[in-house]
Amino acid sequence: TNLCLGSGSNSVDSPASVAAFSALPYIFQAMKVYSETAIIQEHACGTLAAMALRRPANARAIIDGDGARLILTAMKRHEANVNVQRQGALAVRNIVSRLLMGVHDSGNNSNLTVATDSTAFGSEVTSIRESFL
Repeated sequence: TNLCLGSGSNSVDSPASVAAFSALPYIFQAMKVYSETAIIQEHACGTLAAMALRRPANARAIIDGDGARLILTAMKRHEANVNVQRQGALAVRNIVSRLLMGVHDSGNNSNLTVATDSTAFGSEVTSIRESFL
């Protein structure tokens, strides 16, 4: 998961194996540059899905980095490729479920089905939904 957010450690005392950089910008760049290459899109979506699994902070970083649009673009461009569709759907599922878990765990016990846009919980759900529209 450090590859998603990076470690933020640039200390000279830190060994290279400990100080990690964020791979997200490189994944996003590959998805943009090679948008017509299904295998790149498949593996990028799979990597994003793995990064978001059980990690709300990673899911938020993917959304904030325009990952939702890139995943959906990959799925639209390669709609006949079952592997891109599978990995893209998995990425969407992991991102959304982790973000909703993060919102729910933040202290608001509202039911998802009754959340309104006027609550902080409802506005966060709306923000997540709009990322994928």
